[in-house]
Amino acid sequence: MRASLTTQRLRLHHFTMDDAEELHGLFADPLTHTIGSGPFTDPSQTEQWIRNRTRAQQEHGLCWYALRDADTGTLIGNCGMLTGRTGHAEPELGYLIGKSHRGRGYAAEAASAVLAECHSAGLHRVWASIRPANAASRRIAEALGMHVDHAERDERGELLFYVIDLRAR
Repeated sequence: MRASLTTQRLRLHHFTMDDAEELHGLFADPLTHTIGSGPFTDPSQTEQWIRNRTRAQQEHGLCWYALRDADTGTLIGNCGMLTGRTGHAEPELGYLIGKSHRGRGYAAEAASAVLAECHSAGLHRVWASIRPANAASRRIAEALGMHVDHAERDERGELLFYVIDLRAR
């Protein structure tokens, strides 16, 4: 996957440690970072997150992008691919948009660009795991052409696995 992408309103680039302070602002916000173990309390958690995404890019070619407003350069979120629950051959799509920037279509715009990049990179299938109560994320996945393949349960409850076959695009 390429290190940077652009859309009509966004500049996407792979994360570096230069992004850590701004990114930590998103990850420390309890209204923004509601997935996984929740808000990060220490900047070292954000730095480790960046190191993990950099390692995935180096080892598997999967890129996680910083999403910046094309006009202002403001970091508004992130989107990309990770090994996740499905492995690097069929990676998992994820995205996070800062609370103050939600509801404007940024996640769908970024995710669409990332899926197009996955297709160009030769990936065949991409997954997204979404909690049933996350209606906004489910709508985005469905608008991208993803559909529920199956459901599983983990320690936090039900998890829906959406999938898309990129060969059909």
